Amino acid sequence: MSEIYGIDNRTYRTLPPEDQQAVRRSFEQAQTDSGAAERVPAATVAATEPVTFANAATPAQAVESIHALALPTANDLPRGLPDDARSSIYGARVEAFNERRGAQAQAALDRLAPQLSDYAGLNGPTAAMEHRDAISAYNNDPYVQELHRIVDESAASPRSVPAYLTTGGDMARDAARLDLGQMTDALAVLGVELPANPSAEQIQAGYDILGTLPDGVFALAINPGQQVRFETPVAGVATLPTPVRASADIRVIGEVEMSGVQTGIDFNQTQTFEMSVEAQGAATVAVGRTPLNRMYEWAGKLGALPQGAQDLVNGSPLLRSVVKGLPIPVSGSYSQFAGTRLTYEAVVTPEQGARIADGDLSAAPDPLDPMAMEIGTGVLIRGQTLTGSRFEANYKAFHLSGESRDLDGQGFGVQRIDEHTVEVVAGDIDTVENDLFAGLGYRGMASVGVSVDKSLEDRSMSVARIDLRTAEGQAAYQAFISTGQVPSWSPPGVPQSGTTEILNGQHDARFGVELGGFSWGTQINSSEFNMVQTTWADGSADYTNSVRMGDDHHAQVSWSTDASGQRVPGSLAYSLMLANYDQASASYLQDSYRIDPDNLANARQANFDGDQHARLEFTEADLMQLRSNARDFMQSDSYRSDRLEALESQDMGGTNLIESLALAGTPDEVFQMVANDFHAAGLGQDLLGLMLDTGANTPGKLAIRDAG
Repeated sequence: MSEIYGIDNRTYRTLPPEDQQAVRRSFEQAQTDSGAAERVPAATVAATEPVTFANAATPAQAVESIHALALPTANDLPRGLPDDARSSIYGARVEAFNERRGAQAQAALDRLAPQLSDYAGLNGPTAAMEHRDAISAYNNDPYVQELHRIVDESAASPRSVPAYLTTGGDMARDAARLDLGQMTDALAVLGVELPANPSAEQIQAGYDILGTLPDGVFALAINPGQQVRFETPVAGVATLPTPVRASADIRVIGEVEMSGVQTGIDFNQTQTFEMSVEAQGAATVAVGRTPLNRMYEWAGKLGALPQGAQDLVNGSPLLRSVVKGLPIPVSGSYSQFAGTRLTYEAVVTPEQGARIADGDLSAAPDPLDPMAMEIGTGVLIRGQTLTGSRFEANYKAFHLSGESRDLDGQGFGVQRIDEHTVEVVAGDIDTVENDLFAGLGYRGMASVGVSVDKSLEDRSMSVARIDLRTAEGQAAYQAFISTGQVPSWSPPGVPQSGTTEILNGQHDARFGVELGGFSWGTQINSSEFNMVQTTWADGSADYTNSVRMGDDHHAQVSWSTDASGQRVPGSLAYSLMLANYDQASASYLQDSYRIDPDNLANARQANFDGDQHARLEFTEADLMQLRSNARDFMQSDSYRSDRLEALESQDMGGTNLIESLALAGTPDEVFQMVANDFHAAGLGQDLLGLMLDTGANTPGKLAIRDAG
């Protein structure tokens, strides 16, 4: 590498004259102070000399000086200047500004990078090893990474001033704030008073309210796939127990749930642990049999009711309807309610889930200690107001009931992304929930049956990724925890920030038992979809659409767009996770990828011991190649060819996976067939058969890990 004044010669030539002079002056000062060609240590920089990219002793100082450059402006141009001329002049200034930033960042990278000559006093192998270690540490420095990003963004968007520079690196003034008033109101119902301006520790103490669950409920609640719900009346008033009656009451409702172990696309295994406390005020109208009706009925059957009493009842229409009840064996009620709900939802590892199941809440993620979180885990806390209604109907022993709720409020969350990065969110959360129960018995007393729960949640939140290796990142995180305010994009402490829109839908079917105020259920099946759009401050965006069927079937499509809204080439990815996949099916699946079709005689079949986790990954080209293979199969003889033509001409769907693949028209349609849980059990065998028939291996990538 040809150098001049301590930096790459080509980089030096791209600098404007004033920057070249700064580099030259800094280099000559270093030569004078040290008497040798060494980089300037921090102690030799004159106290009165401003720190620039040319004399910065660390990458952090270089980043700070480059971010401090004056922004281009058009304020000095004459007011009467035509708009196109003004725009042209300003655009040229922006290009010069970005060119200067990029050149300064590259010059700092060249000058501050460890050199092999720094270790000239060591023997050859030792010097090379020390130099490699120094280069690795240098490249992992977040400020070095920021310098690289400045170089890249100045080249990629030369006519745009980076958005984070125009916001001044301060907190986003329009960022969503956590509504602590809602949380305070919910806790106050349970007798817990938070101060008007709670500290982070006091907010954390608010979570402890969830520990007010009745003894014995907690341990039963958190078996995987189960749910426990309890209600405690606080106060109420009711009319006389007539066949048509009304009541009003206030209740505290708690719910605890632990999902089964779910295997993500990246093979990470997690569980979702959720606790909620809800305060409701309800008004109810009921019609049907009362305890007095049942007492009168049984007294008559047992011959314990005097004839005079029977005559008195039968002789008065009003008394007869009150005492004997309605002439049909139907009862029901309808109520409307309103209140507040506080929810703590945590994504934990199976090991953490096991500790929580033993009653150890310290295993749950703690937002006050983000670096203690396991990678991939996180917590979302919601404070919402709610309105809703419920109904129930009973005919003899059959019971039908339903409930709908609309929740509106805010929330904040923290998730550990990698070794040194956390993602924080805060903003609006709107939720709609609908529950339906059908079974035998009476809800509120004793019942057994099947329940179906559905929910749809829309989150519109501010989001930021914070680098906790840096002082700036640590300060931004503490500000978030204290105020609920998401920081703006202020590299390198906050390398990314923006907004995220999440639409989540869930469906759960359970078999449940209710006894008194205690309810218990075990999951029959479940599904969930998630649509996420995250738009970053620089205009780029990330999209992820996923669907989960049960705990073992997870499909995902993701892609990214640049600042102009164009999809980033190569970013579109299709992924399918088949967790706990049968060992025989996993063997078939792997053979469809790895066996050489031209050497079947010497092929050895894969043989797994126990269930496996299998991940399939496809590009658009992979999926269209899979479609082509299926069409080759369907056209391999006259019968199949005629059938394919008939299916296409009549616009009919296929009756099996191969036919469906052949009929698909786009990569999305092909993936829908591959990812359909209806085909999951036989997917490996079907793809192996297709490979053996066509002589073409399954396209895409396959990764398999032992599920044990």
